[in-house]
Amino acid sequence: MSEFDTRDRWIMLGLVALGLFTVMAAVLSGRSAIDYALEVEAADAAKAWGTETDKRLRRILEEPEAVPTDDSLQILQPEALRQRLARGTDEAPSVPKASVGESHQMFAERIRWLTGGLFAADTGGSSDDYVSKMDGFAVLTPRGETLAVGGRVAPGALSGKLETETAKTALAEAVAQQKVAVSAVPDQDRDSLVFVPVTQGGNVSHVYAFDIDQSAAAALTNLALVVVTVTTSLLIVMGFSVPAAIASRRIRERWQAEDKIRYLAMHDSLTGLPNRLQLRHHLEQAVARAKRHDTKIAVFGLDLDRFKNVNDTLGHATGDALLEEVAARLVETLRESDVVGRMGGDEFAIVAEQITAPEDAMNLARRVCGALGAPYNVNGHEIITSASVGIALGPLPDQPVEILMKNADLALYRAKQDGRNTFRFFEPAMDAALQRRRRLEHDLRNAIRKHQLYLDYQPQFGLSHGDLTGYEALVRWWHPVEGEIPPSTFLPIAEETGLIVPLGEWILKTACTYALGWPPETKLAVNLSPAQFKTQDVYALVRRVLMETGLEPERLELEITEGTILQNTDAVIETLTKLDQLGVSIAMDDFGTGYSSLSYLTRFPVKKIKIDRSFIDTLGSNPQTSAIVSSIVGLGQSLDVTITAEGVETEGQAAMLKHWGCDQVQGYYYGRPEAEVPSDPLEDIPLDAAEVA
Repeated sequence: MSEFDTRDRWIMLGLVALGLFTVMAAVLSGRSAIDYALEVEAADAAKAWGTETDKRLRRILEEPEAVPTDDSLQILQPEALRQRLARGTDEAPSVPKASVGESHQMFAERIRWLTGGLFAADTGGSSDDYVSKMDGFAVLTPRGETLAVGGRVAPGALSGKLETETAKTALAEAVAQQKVAVSAVPDQDRDSLVFVPVTQGGNVSHVYAFDIDQSAAAALTNLALVVVTVTTSLLIVMGFSVPAAIASRRIRERWQAEDKIRYLAMHDSLTGLPNRLQLRHHLEQAVARAKRHDTKIAVFGLDLDRFKNVNDTLGHATGDALLEEVAARLVETLRESDVVGRMGGDEFAIVAEQITAPEDAMNLARRVCGALGAPYNVNGHEIITSASVGIALGPLPDQPVEILMKNADLALYRAKQDGRNTFRFFEPAMDAALQRRRRLEHDLRNAIRKHQLYLDYQPQFGLSHGDLTGYEALVRWWHPVEGEIPPSTFLPIAEETGLIVPLGEWILKTACTYALGWPPETKLAVNLSPAQFKTQDVYALVRRVLMETGLEPERLELEITEGTILQNTDAVIETLTKLDQLGVSIAMDDFGTGYSSLSYLTRFPVKKIKIDRSFIDTLGSNPQTSAIVSSIVGLGQSLDVTITAEGVETEGQAAMLKHWGCDQVQGYYYGRPEAEVPSDPLEDIPLDAAEVA
């Protein structure tokens, strides 16, 4: 039996027991109320009998021949009785109310209804209307002297009942209060004496004492009570059972919902693994055990390599299915003492105890990488992925458990930087590098807000005639403490944090404004980051800046990398096509260093190809490099695309490029980037370079 079934059973039994207890209490109180109801019925019957008896006695005294011949009436003191009845013969017994409470009177009415009207409905009914039966009666003086007796009871027996203390007390009460008084007969079952005082002239002239047998009335009321009790019990049991079943079901659903909430609060809803909260709790316990027993633990941070590509190409449903499979493999790979949890996305963490040496953690990391690197078959797709793992050893003295998690993340970051599909142990230098990066991020935000960045402009020359064709705008940052920060350091930070959006807009607007002072034929080249295409409308940005600054679109050249094209080809094609229609030139920067594909040159409106400086550096000393550069130049000539070589620093490099037919060059040999463009740029070109041109 489940926990929920046991709870339901106890709830049902409790509610039914409560209902039966209520019935028993009602029966006990009902029995007491019925006794009062019988008193009411006896008093009402006695009042009716008193009226009839009074009329009968008056008629007998007026007509002596009307005295019955049987023994049903015996007049013991005729003269005294006649005197009592002679006072106001037209006045009937007057009894304002019975000596029972109003609530019991109302209950008696209910009993009459339940017994089908066997009890008289009002005091004006005849003697035959009552279930109570009269065995005998007596006419008494207010002091208790018997004037006449009648009925089926022998006078001696009736006199004996009237001599009891309870009868005398009831008689005295009836005379004193001028109300009907009821007295139970001792040692008799449901026999009562009812005293009905007759008032004439405001005083009690005589009293009728009725010996009443209520056994039939008691039987009917008991039967009614039994029927009502049984019916009420069934109704209460049914009434309690149905709500109890409903309440039990609702309580069960509530408990199930609460258990589910507690489970979800501590587990990942997709994989069923412990979530971040539960894993942290387990880590705290593991650290406490390790400190107590002087042992080691290891915390692993891991995630899947290039998991985003799975979601982008196969959909999130397949991505979720892959994560479930990864979770299953991790559980199968780890030891029983290890705990794995999902931290979010494709990030997982492992807490491994019983680590005796770093080699134990290393072997576990190898097993994890091997298990997660095997091919997956998910939703009909074969997926090959890998995992990067960061390892942090602990416990750390006087350090919270969060430090272990942070160290594992830092080691994971280094593993991804070192080529992925590998593992790295945490080293203190990693934390120092992270702290420096965080400081640079903070300082970069301030630098952008306080306009502490500036632009350098590197000239570009045509090789055929040596004429200046344009400048490339290059952003620079002079840190007040660390000095010059290279773009290769702060631009990745700007791209990862989203600062590239305000920074890129500032670069474009500043450069376009500055270019207005150049000769009309001089072009401006500005680099665009792949992150800008992800987060903003590049076409709207360029169009707005051109309108605000007044620079002609034909003078602007936007440089993109192959990484930009790989993001979302259709969207990028649309943006670049609109920019080309606007008159802006598109240049492919760092050609040959990324995921190069010649199809890009036919699908995208590329007007210029820039050969990366990594090829130019070894030009002339490496035959393979020379072959690649000459091929790129020839490709540009065939496609009618301008070819620009970056990083030209020697006369020999310039001569070879000119020999192959390269269109443009830029580099230190021709001119370094300068914050201010010279009034006559050709004056700064070295003489030998001009001769080469």
